[in-house]
Order: sequence, then C-alpha cells, then structure tokens
Amino acid sequence: MSDIAEAAESSDPFSKQVAVTIAILTVFLAFIGNKGDNAKTEALLKTSEAANQWGYYQSKSIKQNTTESEVSILSNLPGGGNQAKRDAAIAKVESSVKRYELEKQEIKKKAESLELIARQSELVNDRCDQASLVLQIGVIICSISILSKWRLFWHIGMFLGTVGGVIGITAFLL
Repeated sequence: MSDIAEAAESSDPFSKQVAVTIAILTVFLAFIGNKGDNAKTEALLKTSEAANQWGYYQSKSIKQNTTESEVSILSNLPGGGNQAKRDAAIAKVESSVKRYELEKQEIKKKAESLELIARQSELVNDRCDQASLVLQIGVIICSISILSKWRLFWHIGMFLGTVGGVIGITAFLL
C-alpha cells in the first residue's frame, strides 16, 4: 500500500514543477554565492594591498621629514670656508625631499585606487548576500508548497526567486 502512495506522490505534477523551480533557484543561488565569495576575497586582498601602500607612504613621509630636518640643520650651520660644500649638500638633500614628495603622491594614488576597488568589491558582495538571502527564502517557501500542496506558496517562492535573481544579476553589472 505504501508503494502505491509513493508512486502516486512521485508522479504528482505539482511536486515535479516545484522541484524543478527549486533546482533552478538553487543554480542561481550557486552562481550568485560564488560571485559574492569572489568579490569578498577581492575586497580583502585589495584592502590589504592598500594598507601596505599606506604603510609605504608613511615610511616615505618619515624619510621626508628626516631629510627636511637635515636641510634645516645644514642651513643653520656656519658656512666657514666650506660654504660651497655646504650648499651642495643642502641642494642634494633638498632634491631628496622633492623626490620623496613625488613618490608619496604616486603611492597615495595607488593606495586610493586599491581602496576604491575594495569598496566596489564590497558592494558586489553585499548585493550577492542580499540576492542569496531572497533566493534562499524563495527555495524554502517553494519547499513548503510541496508539503502543503498550496500553489500560492509556490507562486510566492517563484516571485522571491525572481526578485533574488534580479538582485543577483545587478551584482554582475556593478
């Protein structure tokens, strides 16, 4: 008798339709979850790279400040008979100060660029998280429709799956 009930249940067209819907939503969920994971990894890497660049920027600032102090000290020393030598030393140190300033500007641009990429990746990850949540709820509601045999749950689940899919697609467009 139970074999007959199982056979009747497995041939229920509504259950098959819902199962296909769940499978499709799950495929979307997998793609969107993968995109979100990749974006999260990218955000972490770029944030780390940016932090490294800011550390490098700071080291250049310290070198620049030290060199500026050296210029100040050299400028305040009495010239005596070595005025030309002192002026040459000052000019050399001042060129180092200018070089450090240029290097800092380049480092700053790179760090800010990496931060921008990290923020963009965080936005993609957030969008994927939102899409995944809506898709998961859609899958759950579709599953409930199989148990309850109530088509309204299936339609609600499909609607949520569609909304989650649209949100997920926007993550691919960011």
